[in-house]
Amino acid sequence: MESDTASTREKLLDAAAKLFAERGVNNVSLAEIVRAAGQRNTSAVHYHFGSREAVLQAILERHVPVIRERRMELLAFAETRDGARSAAAALVRPVTEFAQLGWRERAYLQIGSELTSYLDRAPPSIQRLLRETAGHEALTLLRDRCPPVPPDIWNERTAIATAFLGRAAADRARLLESRSRSRPDALPDEEFVENLVDMFLGAITSPVSVRTAGRVKDG
Repeated sequence: MESDTASTREKLLDAAAKLFAERGVNNVSLAEIVRAAGQRNTSAVHYHFGSREAVLQAILERHVPVIRERRMELLAFAETRDGARSAAAALVRPVTEFAQLGWRERAYLQIGSELTSYLDRAPPSIQRLLRETAGHEALTLLRDRCPPVPPDIWNERTAIATAFLGRAAADRARLLESRSRSRPDALPDEEFVENLVDMFLGAITSPVSVRTAGRVKDG
């Protein structure tokens, strides 16, 4: 009986992950998740999870610990190296490598990218999980190794760069999930990751204007 319950729960999570990734978190009804999971009981989601928020939370809980573990591993490596690139890699690699693992991980990237785009409006439980990926720790190390900029400029740059990273990873996930994979010019996995690290670091460390440089000196 317990295995049947676990199986039903996993089927519901898989169905929700696919639908949320394809159509957006707010564009899928709980009834559609039940049908996609092949369940006859129309209250199956409520029985196993209780709410849409709990379904999202369960999807994130599948993957956030894996991303955190990989990021902490890369941060430990970065601590043994000089320069900003290894710190930037600790931010970029766990997300982009995820796209190479399987459809569940790719669905998570698309869902996570959507949720991150309006993180301040997401339920507290979702905000908490998305902040457990050790991204803050990586950004702290990166800032220590980048040329100084005023705090408001740093915050703006990291907000834009991390949004770009999420979008790039989600787009890569969609490409890898496509059956046709019709883009002959698409970079191989490792080249894609390396290039994205370069682009992310370039955005963060871009030269500042004369006016902003003056603010750095004054500070």
